[in-house]
Amino acid sequence: MTRPYARREYYCDVIAEGPTGTGIGGGASVAFVLATRSEISPRRALAWMCWQARRIADRLDPDPRSAPWARPVTAHGHSTRPDGPTRLRVWADAVERSTTVRDQLRTGAPLTLTVDDGGNGVFRLAIWPVTVRLGPEPEISTDPRERVSER
Repeated sequence: MTRPYARREYYCDVIAEGPTGTGIGGGASVAFVLATRSEISPRRALAWMCWQARRIADRLDPDPRSAPWARPVTAHGHSTRPDGPTRLRVWADAVERSTTVRDQLRTGAPLTLTVDDGGNGVFRLAIWPVTVRLGPEPEISTDPRERVSER
C-alpha cells in the first residue's frame, strides 16, 4: 500500500508597498515582490530572512557601524523612535539567535514582520511553512527475492 509522500518546506518572501507618486496612478499604493525563496529548514529560512532584513536596511540607510565612509557623529534633536532600517537590523539580530522562533516555524506557524519606513514605504518579510506533496511514497521491500535484476 502506498501513502502520499510529503515534506515541509518554508516559503519566504519580501514585499515592499508604497505610493506611485503624482504621475501615473495618482499616488495609488503599489506592491512589489523584492525577493522569494523556498528553504528546507526553519534555520535556513530565518537566516535568509535576516539577511534580507539587513540588505533592505543597508539600501535605505547604510549602517554607520559598517559603512567605510561614515564617521562617528553626535546626533542632536533626533527622534527617539527607531527608523525602519534600525528596526530591521535590531529584529534580525534578535531573531537570528532565537530558538523559540525556529520552534514556532517547525510547528507550522508562519512568521511575518512588517516595518513602516514612512516615505520609503512598508516592507513585509514573511516565512510560510508549507507542505509539499511529492507523490506516492515508494514501496521498499525487504524481501531479497523481489529485487529488480539489472539488465
